Amino acid sequence: MLFFKNIKLDKYEAKIGKRLLTEINNRLQFLTDVGLSYLTINRTSNTLSGGESQRINLATSLGSSLVGSMYILDEPSIGLHPKDTERLIGVLKDLRDLGNTVVVVEHDVDLIAAADYVIEMGPAGGKKGGKKIFQGSVQQLLKSKKSITSSFVKKAIGPLI
Repeated sequence: MLFFKNIKLDKYEAKIGKRLLTEINNRLQFLTDVGLSYLTINRTSNTLSGGESQRINLATSLGSSLVGSMYILDEPSIGLHPKDTERLIGVLKDLRDLGNTVVVVEHDVDLIAAADYVIEMGPAGGKKGGKKIFQGSVQQLLKSKKSITSSFVKKAIGPLI
């Protein structure tokens, strides 16, 4: 990313490359925003994890500025550093603010706490799951007596309440 931000061009080259360099820098910033700044250009797609692939698709979607679309993501925060999780939350909110619907299946309490609406399924996985335990806003979740997730979210954001 630094290469393209610091590239030295003469006046003629700068005029020709301005739009292209803007697009390259924007795309690289989107990849950084979704926690993928560590990827290298020679990394093949078959070595990417599911979460990495989802985040590349998110970065691509942000770059295209699609509106009126629905994004369904399955645990996009897996393997992310907490700082990158914050950036991912920002990207998801940007997609929402563009007029898209974003549905995320997630166990990360920070992502749950940042949600506009929560649907909790449970009470466990597999045959013991599949029942709706809770649905509503995060504030309603925090007050819920039936929710299993509410205690984890309270611990995570307790000082912020």
